[in-house]
Amino acid sequence: MTRTYEQVFLAIAVRNGMMKKETAQACLAEYSAGANGAGSIEEVVRAHGALTDGQISLLQSGVKKVFSQEAGAENRPPASSQGGSDPIPGYRIARKIGVGGTATIFLGEPTGGGDVPVALKIMHPSLVKDAVARERFLRESRLLVEFDHPNLVKGISFGANGPFHWLAMEFLDGESIQDTLDRENQLSEARALEVILEASQALEYLQSQDILHRDIKPGNIVALKDGSIKVCDLGFAQSIGDDATEEETTSGTAQYMSPEQARGRGDIDIRADIYSLGATLYHMVMGELPFEGGDSMDVMAKQVMEALNSSEIKNRRISKHMHYFIERMMSKEKTLRYSSPRELIDDIREQIEGFKSLQFDEKKGRKESTILKQMGRKEGGETPSGKGTPITTRRFRRPGRITRRFRRDH
Repeated sequence: MTRTYEQVFLAIAVRNGMMKKETAQACLAEYSAGANGAGSIEEVVRAHGALTDGQISLLQSGVKKVFSQEAGAENRPPASSQGGSDPIPGYRIARKIGVGGTATIFLGEPTGGGDVPVALKIMHPSLVKDAVARERFLRESRLLVEFDHPNLVKGISFGANGPFHWLAMEFLDGESIQDTLDRENQLSEARALEVILEASQALEYLQSQDILHRDIKPGNIVALKDGSIKVCDLGFAQSIGDDATEEETTSGTAQYMSPEQARGRGDIDIRADIYSLGATLYHMVMGELPFEGGDSMDVMAKQVMEALNSSEIKNRRISKHMHYFIERMMSKEKTLRYSSPRELIDDIREQIEGFKSLQFDEKKGRKESTILKQMGRKEGGETPSGKGTPITTRRFRRPGRITRRFRRDH
């Protein structure tokens, strides 16, 4: 996704603790609207008193450095060790589309015929000598090429060419849920549950292959332009039941990591991924992380010790059903969580059938979800067969199984 100068400027400010996320969003909105005749984002933040002149100067330098590095990477794709311009056999590198901690992703075009682009994930050459990082990359490559599920990114081929270890995958024409949150702050309940439903289907498939993902988060869930969902990045994947060192067990992203992962427990199972999916759901509907801290260790300690703030959840006016999903998926005690992705999938689908409406928006009113449209129903109308109770948007018209079971569990 193309980023503007203003977006990068504010993102760096937030990530370095110079400005709160809410203030940054307000400044960006004011700049975009051209309020008060502001000609630059610097003028807007000055008017808010959000940054000092010294901080603004540092941020300007930082933004220039970011764009300079990205432009350099765009114009200098990795060169082949054989002296050619294409380091990946069978593909021409078109442009960079993303970068992560272990690899850079490029748009690749087949050179041997065909016009279907691919995503080329090329491991950072500096990490190739790291045996652990190299094995994780190769393991992810093997799994994605072997696996096949509509909600999991599909690997095509992988290999090594000199210093370059690469994985060719299907190109995902869309954006990550993290990108969506960066732009919109939060998602509607209806859309959030659609994302969780399809991500759960990917987890169910992985479970059937005896694999844990171990790094479920908004950045690893991609929404395609048609609205469908793909789970990606199996860099931390582990076979269910495999013995792991404490360092390997705690691999993942602290803000979405289950308590048992944070403790370094070796007996993690699919319920750890369900917790991470619950933390992702929290972030989507609340517009913020469930636990934050000064560093990863601080966040991991909170994952283990601190309970979710129920009053905060209620004050945000999310539905009782969404509250239930979050509380159960993110239970500190894993025996109280959903025991499997299938159980979660069934509950989401049962809510759709039992309550008919998945979205509550106090300002914009209530709108039926995309799932209901896909089911062939119209708000206020009858089921496709012409029988049954008409769909209603009245909130929580009757109690359902989900709420009753929650009371039994708690």
